[in-house]
Amino acid sequence: MIKVLFVCLGNICRSPMAEFIFKNMLSQKGLTDKFEIASAATESYNEISHTGMHYMAKKTLKSMNVPYTEHYSRCIRPQDYQHFDYILAMDDSNIEDIQSIVGKDIKNKIHRLLDFTTQPRNIKDPWYTGNFDETYWDIIEGCETFLKYLKL
Repeated sequence: MIKVLFVCLGNICRSPMAEFIFKNMLSQKGLTDKFEIASAATESYNEISHTGMHYMAKKTLKSMNVPYTEHYSRCIRPQDYQHFDYILAMDDSNIEDIQSIVGKDIKNKIHRLLDFTTQPRNIKDPWYTGNFDETYWDIIEGCETFLKYLKL
């Protein structure tokens, strides 16, 4: 089983969108049973306040026919590094924060989601930009190329 953790700053926009988009891709390809997928935050404030997925993230997923379930933010923990095979961050700042929580990436598990594309880059945070559509399409690109990278 391949274990993938998507991570962003608050775990209410980008990383849960990536979690549900990737789960949907896997379901469409009949690969669900080969993966464990989750998402997490680098900051704990949303977990402490039991914050759910941002309403615009839900609206975007719904408009693109991507199923999702109830989701509440949780912070990445040091033990996640041992548990997951891939920890896929949305931007450079997330990577720095992840490493400050889990320690040095000695097993090369931590990457940006778009590092697997032909144009590696950060995925902008729609909490600040308001552009959930751009985020959706960047996540689609990242998940598709990550799946190709895995050669499944």
